[in-house]
Amino acid sequence: MTTVGYGDIAIVNNTERLVAMFAMIVGGACFGYIIGGVTSILENLDLSSKTHNEKMDAVEEYLYDRQYPPVLAAQIKRHFNNIFTTDGIFDMQDILEVLPATTANDLVYTCYNQLVYNTSFFQGAHCEFIVAVAPNLLPCNANDGEFLFFEGSVGTHLFVIGSGVVSILLTALDVNSVGHYDLTRLTTLSGELSGDASDNIRIPSPVGFCCGTFSAGQILGDVAILLTLINPFSAYVQHKAILYSIKKEVLLGALTGHDPFRTDLMQVASEAHKQICNRRSRLNGSPSTMMGGANIEKNEESPFVATSGYVNAHRGFGSNSNNAAVLEISSLDFCCQHWIIHPELPAKVTWDALICFFIIYSIVAITYTICFEIIERPCSPPTNIWMGMNLCIDVCFGLDMILSFQTAYFDKSQTLVFSRKLIIRKYTSGWLPIDLVSTVPFDKLANCVFKRRNAGFRAIKLFRAMRLVRLAKIQQKLKLGELAEHVEDNLGINPSILKLLKPLIVMGAVAHALTCIFFRASRRMRQSKKRPTQYLTTMYWAFATMTTVGYGDEKPSLNSASSLIVTIVSQVLGTMIFAYVIGILVSIVTNLDQAKRQLQAEKSYLSDFLCEIHSISPTSELLLRVRRNHHHFLLISGVFDERRIVDLFPPHMQTVSTVYVHRAVLPYLPLFSTIEKKYMGAVAIILRSLRPASYSSGQIINSARISARELHFIVKGSVNVLYTTCASKCATDTISDEMYGPQTFFGDAMILTPTEKRVRLKIRIVCSSRSCHCFVFCKSDYNTLRDAYSLVAQAIDEQLDPSYIKRWIR
Repeated sequence: MTTVGYGDIAIVNNTERLVAMFAMIVGGACFGYIIGGVTSILENLDLSSKTHNEKMDAVEEYLYDRQYPPVLAAQIKRHFNNIFTTDGIFDMQDILEVLPATTANDLVYTCYNQLVYNTSFFQGAHCEFIVAVAPNLLPCNANDGEFLFFEGSVGTHLFVIGSGVVSILLTALDVNSVGHYDLTRLTTLSGELSGDASDNIRIPSPVGFCCGTFSAGQILGDVAILLTLINPFSAYVQHKAILYSIKKEVLLGALTGHDPFRTDLMQVASEAHKQICNRRSRLNGSPSTMMGGANIEKNEESPFVATSGYVNAHRGFGSNSNNAAVLEISSLDFCCQHWIIHPELPAKVTWDALICFFIIYSIVAITYTICFEIIERPCSPPTNIWMGMNLCIDVCFGLDMILSFQTAYFDKSQTLVFSRKLIIRKYTSGWLPIDLVSTVPFDKLANCVFKRRNAGFRAIKLFRAMRLVRLAKIQQKLKLGELAEHVEDNLGINPSILKLLKPLIVMGAVAHALTCIFFRASRRMRQSKKRPTQYLTTMYWAFATMTTVGYGDEKPSLNSASSLIVTIVSQVLGTMIFAYVIGILVSIVTNLDQAKRQLQAEKSYLSDFLCEIHSISPTSELLLRVRRNHHHFLLISGVFDERRIVDLFPPHMQTVSTVYVHRAVLPYLPLFSTIEKKYMGAVAIILRSLRPASYSSGQIINSARISARELHFIVKGSVNVLYTTCASKCATDTISDEMYGPQTFFGDAMILTPTEKRVRLKIRIVCSSRSCHCFVFCKSDYNTLRDAYSLVAQAIDEQLDPSYIKRWIR
């Protein structure tokens, strides 16, 4: 049934041959059914964990496809892992949509009971508003010194503080004079991201007065969102915080229909804004001025506690000569300051990986020496390289015990604990007994007690078996998944390649176990005097059994019941594991380059779609244009749902991530640099609304027949604007030409013209180069942007030329 067939039981007549063929057909079918059922059960044994891994794999594939810097990629993966752990892997919105209101309310209040009742923001809110907002609050963790937003930036998210302390930093200058992102610096990183340079994604480093703090249950960012202003202060994390954020668009949509509640929130935000302006006016020594330009009376009762001196905004970050904060807390500085080893120190991570390797080697070596009856001479020094290696490993385990007393740890709330007293208490009450049993060489001590070589061999084996407890240390020292992520982040290896190692390691471990068990059960295997030959021969039998080959040169003895039992168990267990491993390998190889596979799937989908349209000729120009533009879109935007993934990023990482992804095209979009200088973070908001487009030579981009309301930003190529006369609509009858090339844009009239007004162009825009690559900003996206971020839309309007309305539109 297991298709092994050693050939030790031969068939001698036709009747036996017929029965054997029937058994092969029926038994093979039954065994295949069993294998499929077992594989399905193993894959769906923990559906939650499987779905979690699939979602994390999708995030990792996206980060690898976009070539994110290692530090930023590691932070993003930790954030998504926190979301899936805290909020779960299933989308509650899909469940709420099919539930009646009363059931949906009860479900939301049950799941978010603690958050709703501990947050002042929800006090007095209607249950409909709570049901709309609470499931959209995404959790995120922020470490000490990280900024949530900067003074002068566009408010995009509302923050609810779950725990920790967030301080506000107020400059003594006007908010519009605060430093901004250096887009030029960020866009030139594409040529410098090699080695350690990829870690230095620089962000502004403002310096100012610390004017107050926000703690658990309070909200942050309401001033900019509700009053449609830029952020009047910078917010940085003073103590590690657990936050919940919601996008501005979602919040404003939830407030629709709750005007009294919205009015109350706006009054609170307006009062807070006045107090901030009063604080800034006292710092400047000038009359109080609101950011909208309206004067208010000076408020002497300020809720903020002023502190003397300046607070460096990048406290807790590594710094450089450019006084720019780096998105990485220095674990080396932490060690030097507290004389405690940081658990994420690169040297400590390398040491833990080495200890894991030693643990795995020790498990293999110990089971080998026990099952193959390897006896060491009593109290003898190392006589070969293997004995010397075992001694060195024991010394390393002892040194690791000493380091464990000096290593900080993260508690359940992911807070770093570096109190030496707490570290010692946790280690002595937890892993110290296991480390003592697995590290102290009791087997060597017992070997010295029993002077004769064979005396007390059972006791020696017992003490040696105790060292198998080292296997539990892998969980303590290092999770192999975290090691794989660390290697993947820093070496830029395809995530699927590392996943290939897992099934191979599982298969090797099972084969080693079967080798040791079969050797103990089979006497015939013990005839050879050389232990390495015995081990290799038995390992050969184990792999031949697992892979269902069964050459018959190594087979169990028919006279030994124990070897037959082990063989039967090995055939059933080994072949099931082999089938499971094969299934995993096929899945991994199929998805080895998920981005390329999805790209091919998208192309095939488009081809099938075009084949169904019989009115289009296979050689028509329209077909070629559709294919070319679709390919260009996938090449620039990627095959992943980037907008949906980025929306789940931590709010304080979204701008940096968006700018980094578009670093190659930003030099061709000078308009955005101008807007960014006025409103920090505006460029990230606009970039998410752009759509790549590609045109071929002579292709009409816009005309009176099309009248597309689009603003085009040219990255490559050029276009020609043809002004036709009123009497003739021929392309050859023109008044004058306008040429637009890279780093320019056209379509001002299509954006500035009101939506309700019908537009008819009196010009034609034609691609004049071999190809033209653009980014398109649609009028509908502009209207959505204006509804949520009126300041950004106003900044775009200021860069557009209204004279094109008369020149281009009839």
